[in-house]
Amino acid sequence: MSVDTRSESIAIRRKTHYLYSYTHVFERDDWFVNLILGSLCFFIPIIGHVVFMGYQYQVVEGFIRRPNQKMSKFDFNQFTEMLTRGVYPFVVSLILQFLIVPVFIIIALVAMVIPAMFDRGEQPLAMMLVGIFIAFAAIIGLFAIHLIMGPLMLRAGLCQSFKETFNFRWIRSFVRMMWLEEIKSSLFLMISSIFVSIIGMLMCFVGIYPAIALMALAMSHLTYQQYAIFLANGGEPIPLKEETPWLE
Repeated sequence: MSVDTRSESIAIRRKTHYLYSYTHVFERDDWFVNLILGSLCFFIPIIGHVVFMGYQYQVVEGFIRRPNQKMSKFDFNQFTEMLTRGVYPFVVSLILQFLIVPVFIIIALVAMVIPAMFDRGEQPLAMMLVGIFIAFAAIIGLFAIHLIMGPLMLRAGLCQSFKETFNFRWIRSFVRMMWLEEIKSSLFLMISSIFVSIIGMLMCFVGIYPAIALMALAMSHLTYQQYAIFLANGGEPIPLKEETPWLE
C-alpha cells in the first residue's frame, strides 16, 4: 500500500476524541499485560525510555496503516527495532532542549538583574512584576516549544531519518494548521494526567508506572488524531518506511 493510499484511509477524522485516547488502550484483550510490559521500560535508565518512545511511534504508525484495528502490541522480542526507532525522536528532543535551556538561563539572569536596578523600597514591587512576567513568558514559551517539538518528533518517529525530520516547510504547515488542536490536547493531557497519576499512586504506588505508560499511549493516540486531522485538511503526508512484519 502506498503512502498516499494510507493517508486517504485516515483522512476521514476531523474531530479530536479526547477520552478515546485513553479508552482505546483497553480494547486489547491483553491490555493489562501490555501496560505492565510497557511500564517495565521505565525501570531501565535512558534506554528504556528510548525503547518506549519507539513503541509509541510504532503505535502511531500502526493506526496510520490500519486505522480500524487495535493498538499494536508491546513485544520485547522487538526491543532492538523499538530502540532504533526511538533514537530519532529522542535525539530531536535533546537538540531542542540544548537550544532552549540557554534561553531560559538568560531570562533567569535578566530577572535577577532588573530588580537590582531599582531603589531598595521599589525592589519588592519590581520583583513581583518581573515574577509575573516570567511566569507568563514561561507558560507561553512552553506551549510554543511544544507546538514545534510535537510535529518534529512525529516526523522523526515515523520517517526514522534525520534528513526527512528537519523539513521546516512541513513543520510550519503543521503548526499553522494544528496549533489550536495541539494546545487543547496538551491541556487535556496535563489535566487528565493528574487524575491518572493519583489513581496510579493509590495502587500501592507501584501502579504509577502503568499509569505513566497509559498517559504516554494517550499522547500517542492524540498525536495520531492530530495527524489524521492534518491530512483531512489537505496536509502533506509524512513518508513512511516500507512496512516490516513486526508492525503486524
